[in-house]
Amino acid sequence: MVKNRVSKIIDRIRKERGEVAEIHHAFRDFPEAMEAHFEFYQKIIVGDNLPLERIEREFLAVSTSEANKCPYCIGHHQKALDNIGEIDLPSEKKEIYRKLAQTLSSEPHKSHLLKKEFNSIHQDESAWQHAVFIVSYFNMANRLAFAMDLELEENFHKSCH
Repeated sequence: MVKNRVSKIIDRIRKERGEVAEIHHAFRDFPEAMEAHFEFYQKIIVGDNLPLERIEREFLAVSTSEANKCPYCIGHHQKALDNIGEIDLPSEKKEIYRKLAQTLSSEPHKSHLLKKEFNSIHQDESAWQHAVFIVSYFNMANRLAFAMDLELEENFHKSCH
């Protein structure tokens, strides 16, 4: 029963992402977590009609993974960022995104102090909430990658779109 469920989840991930990243495969013995992780990722990172643009989401992913020194997630999300193309973020956005990633990763109790500065470049409260979710998600994902001792897959780029 578990193998059948895992096969269905893997097939779904492969269909939607092109390939199954090891961060999902690593939890094949705990399919509930594997599926929940994938669905959460889909909703806040690759979903449509979200407060932050995809380039902003990937930039936050890379910035958080750099703050945590997670080569696995840096590799995946730098590739996804590269795949977006030559779209560039304004320097003031990059700066506040890096600050948020660093602060929420290392001193989370101070992160609320960045809200006013963040909102000076985004007028919509949902953008702040989305950014907080992304950085928090990548703090979790980085820890999963470290705990499972993940290394970049040979064909990791196939799931980075």
